Amino acid sequence: MVIVLLLIGVASLITYPLSLLIGLFNKRAKDYFSLRFIQVCMRCFLFVTGAKVKYIGLENLPKEGEAVVYTGNHRSFFDVIATYPVMPTLTGFIAKKEMRTWPLISWWMKNLYCLFLDRKNSREGVKTILEGVENVKKGVSMVIFPEGTRSRHEGHVAMFHGGSFKLATKSGAKIIPVVYNNSGAIWDDHLPWVKPALMTVEFCKPIETEGMQITEINDLANRVHDIVLERHIINGKAIGSLPEDFNE
Repeated sequence: MVIVLLLIGVASLITYPLSLLIGLFNKRAKDYFSLRFIQVCMRCFLFVTGAKVKYIGLENLPKEGEAVVYTGNHRSFFDVIATYPVMPTLTGFIAKKEMRTWPLISWWMKNLYCLFLDRKNSREGVKTILEGVENVKKGVSMVIFPEGTRSRHEGHVAMFHGGSFKLATKSGAKIIPVVYNNSGAIWDDHLPWVKPALMTVEFCKPIETEGMQITEINDLANRVHDIVLERHIINGKAIGSLPEDFNE
């Protein structure tokens, strides 16, 4: 992984300036050049770790020209690494503000409309969410993890923060619940060692938000949380990352 990261770093010194040059003539071409480059990088990471990803519900992904909001549980850095390779449209992540200073990585994140959330400053947090709403309106899908941080235990999904769903309700975009299973088994559960493991990524059926009543909006976080938790437990048992008699 270190070797691959170094190679990507060297490649970025060439491809990132190239993306900026392309952007001077065609912004859309720059956006998709950046997306495809990162998708290749993410696939390389998965390959060298020996990780296998089983994707479920790919038919629920948006079509060209449609922006959605992905909301799901968060177990590992590999959630992002496993998600980007199958994104069919421009997609940005809501990330913690500390990543803004990460060299090279933050360059590409900005190219891909990723936003940096200050979880300790509610006023700045609101600004970030509203910026994400504008991204969605411009046709860029956004991914947010409403738990606010990574879960340390497989099978546990913390309650979702309601403010995360303003990305969808204020833009009128569909919500696609995303369920990650066993991603922590690749790296997070035994830092600093990397081990091959099978993880699943499930894209659930989209939820329409346009025209929602206020009572539906108020219950949206709980509704999506319940969907994610149910599928997380079912998928976990299916791949053996949770015992059959697991009871949260």
